Amino acid sequence: SGQELSRTVNTGWGVVVGELVSPGTNDLPPVTQYLGIPYGSAPVASDRFNMVKSAPKWTHSTKETKTLSPSCVQTGLPELSETKAMKMMSSQRFDFVHRLLPKLKIQSEDCLYMNIFVPERLQSMSKLSVLVIVHGDEYGWGSGGPFNGTTLASYGQIIVVTLNYRLGAFGFLGRCESSSCRGNEGMSDLVSALTMLKSTAGDFGGDQTSITLLGWGSGASLVSLLMASPITNPKDRLFKRAILLDGTALSPWAMAEDPQGAFLDLAEKLNCVTEESKKTPSALYNGGIDQVIRCMQDHSAENITRVAHSIQAPSFLSSFAPIIDGQFVPNKPSVLFSPQYGNLFREVDLMVGTASFPSHHMMGDEELKNGISQEKRNKIIRTLVRNLYKFHRNEIMAAIMNEYTDWTNPKESSRALRDAVLSILSDSLFVSPLIRTLRAHSSDETSRNSKTFFFHFGHETRSWSAEQANSGIRGSFSGDHIPYILGYPLSRKDNDENLYYGFDSDDRGLSRVMMNYVSNFVKSGDPQMPTKMSKQSGMEETFARVAWPQYNQMNREAYLEIGVSRDNPALVKNYYRNAHVGFWSGLVPQLHAAGKEGVTVPEEHHFLPEYFKADSFYGRVRPFGGRSNMPIPPPPMPPTPPTMVKPPQPTPSSSSSDPPSSSTVASSYSTMLSLTVAIGCGLLALNICVFFGMYRGCMQKRAGKKKLQLQYQTYSANHGHNPDVQYSINSPLALPPPPPSSNHSQSLMDDVLPPTINGIICGSLPRSNGNSHYSRGTVSSHTYTTSLPHHQQHQHHHHEQPHHKSIQEPLLSASQKTSIAGIRAGVSPTCPRHGRTAIANAAASRGNSLASGVTLGGSTMGRDHMGSLPPSNIPIEEIQSFLAHPIAQFVRLLIE
Repeated sequence: SGQELSRTVNTGWGVVVGELVSPGTNDLPPVTQYLGIPYGSAPVASDRFNMVKSAPKWTHSTKETKTLSPSCVQTGLPELSETKAMKMMSSQRFDFVHRLLPKLKIQSEDCLYMNIFVPERLQSMSKLSVLVIVHGDEYGWGSGGPFNGTTLASYGQIIVVTLNYRLGAFGFLGRCESSSCRGNEGMSDLVSALTMLKSTAGDFGGDQTSITLLGWGSGASLVSLLMASPITNPKDRLFKRAILLDGTALSPWAMAEDPQGAFLDLAEKLNCVTEESKKTPSALYNGGIDQVIRCMQDHSAENITRVAHSIQAPSFLSSFAPIIDGQFVPNKPSVLFSPQYGNLFREVDLMVGTASFPSHHMMGDEELKNGISQEKRNKIIRTLVRNLYKFHRNEIMAAIMNEYTDWTNPKESSRALRDAVLSILSDSLFVSPLIRTLRAHSSDETSRNSKTFFFHFGHETRSWSAEQANSGIRGSFSGDHIPYILGYPLSRKDNDENLYYGFDSDDRGLSRVMMNYVSNFVKSGDPQMPTKMSKQSGMEETFARVAWPQYNQMNREAYLEIGVSRDNPALVKNYYRNAHVGFWSGLVPQLHAAGKEGVTVPEEHHFLPEYFKADSFYGRVRPFGGRSNMPIPPPPMPPTPPTMVKPPQPTPSSSSSDPPSSSTVASSYSTMLSLTVAIGCGLLALNICVFFGMYRGCMQKRAGKKKLQLQYQTYSANHGHNPDVQYSINSPLALPPPPPSSNHSQSLMDDVLPPTINGIICGSLPRSNGNSHYSRGTVSSHTYTTSLPHHQQHQHHHHEQPHHKSIQEPLLSASQKTSIAGIRAGVSPTCPRHGRTAIANAAASRGNSLASGVTLGGSTMGRDHMGSLPPSNIPIEEIQSFLAHPIAQFVRLLIE
């Protein structure tokens, strides 16, 4: 009965009655749909072009919500004539627009309604997460009503919400005065809907703390702006997660390029600008905007729609789009997404998806089927460069041509040229901005609690690609992932009654995979949790075995490739189109830099060849000059965020969700302590190495001294004088053999010391032994004349024997060996002054008088043979003066 198919819910706004319906397949639970719930009052008359007001409550009545509300006024519908349309869009986009058009016939300014799809819960005690779908394609046309959310709600056990918001000139009429800008009325509609939904989600069994936004194309751009907007209540965010499909606010088409120019064009064509204002546009800039707005509010919606449709934006750009107003959009999206000011942006979990050729709909059908010529390629690239860039256009175009030319086959075919143009448009307008958005969201420069995932949907729907079977284009096109996410392949009515149709069994399996991923992300922020992948088909079994890692630098920007290969539809890859993304996000911005400050460059330098020749471009180009440029007030810079230290990152895994819980202050102290300990340990290790090096040097020096002493002991023991053998004094056999080590010390002394000092230390002294005889005629005596420290003189007197320059030391008898305990280290045992003989003689003469045994200067020697005394002709004062000289002390240290 009718009552059994109805569900009544009492909300804070009033009682609503919904209808229980069955989803597209029999094995899913039923869904209650509440269609046409108002969330804002009708923006008509004086409320037109202004922020939305909340819908009035209906607490004293019951509202039947079983039919769809009208769509918002479509001010930017594409060309509907097939002949003209096929020159500017693909056949797929043309067919989709004509399938959507019947559902857009009923249009009204009173269009701010939402549709809620609530499944019968399998677990009655659990609250359901909420998914809000922000329709897209373009800012000037579309509606939320045509998209059915029953299958996704039933399969994923989530609440699905679709809604309308003002479009084109009614929702994004940007205008600026001297102090502020206004024009984001469409965004205010979304904020109003989210505010109402957050307060009433619990009445429908939903979880108001688990709301996710999903958008594609222009809808995705709006969602990304809301992620960074302070209007979404930072203390109690209106939503927790976001899904962006082929769109972001960083795309060139996402923000209005010249809002003031479009506003004045519309005002002039509506006759709302006086002739005086046309002559002095500054009057409008300084406070005349409100008068123009009141004039435009008096016009009918049809009039405004007709005029707005005639205002065409340059190709690849938007005329009526969001602007920087300081409230909904406080600054440029690149600033709002940056690590310095993107805290709001990074608080939200993010999933991003893209098709293989998101720009497919931008090329004419004939070119897509048969390819394009080099001339057509050049026109398209020239138009892209002229509309997107202001400086160094020739350099940028040359770089693009070089980047996308197949140099292994420079004479490319028409289809190869077509593929290159598709890649250029996709990379510049969609892929590169999406990757920049992902990198900004997953940046590890600051701490964050959110998660980031990325997928490439490359599955081809066979029935759709049959029309272009011979085109050679392989992959998915614009918006191909939408029906798989919403569950259209599972519908029993696979015919033209549905917005999408023509699916096979593989498509149905892949649709269940996509709905599982999306519903899990809506619930937990992770596409693989909490519900495991079912195994109803081989497609699902394949994806169940693949772990989907997060997108970040630690995981090498990993992403999931879905359906590109029929044999292996689930693959995890890294760095999606990284070379081309680097070209558009790295090289091109450098080429586009204006140049050095203070250096004036003629404007003609930035012109492309044949700049003013219209037929050398493709589509509409940005006008040169035109109306006087009225400056837009610069947006206020957001406050500088506090410096935050990044907490330690967890080990990467496919489902890692929670970051470390340690505070940033504790992390800072821990880092400084670790650094201090590391430096201390390094210095300690260095000191230990230096100590061991010095210790080893000392030990080597000591070992060398001991080795030298042992060598001299061995020499003395082995070469002592034999008293039984008599040698002639002049015989070579009377000379002692050289010591084991070289006489380096003696030669050093001879070279360094002056002759006077050398003679004093090692002078020729007569020595006698009981077994040795010296001949007076063979002794060389030295007479020294010393005058220190000013100069030194010496004379040499030689005797008859020319064979001996100095007296040879007598060999020590083996029978007269003396202990060497008293000999200093480093002194030769045979030294006549400090050796064994000198010590023995000194000991033997202790009891005798020095004068009785010695006659200085004569030939008679005492019994004790005091051979160590200096010559008698050197005064004692000179000897004392010499011993105090620094050189003598240095030589003494060398000997010791």
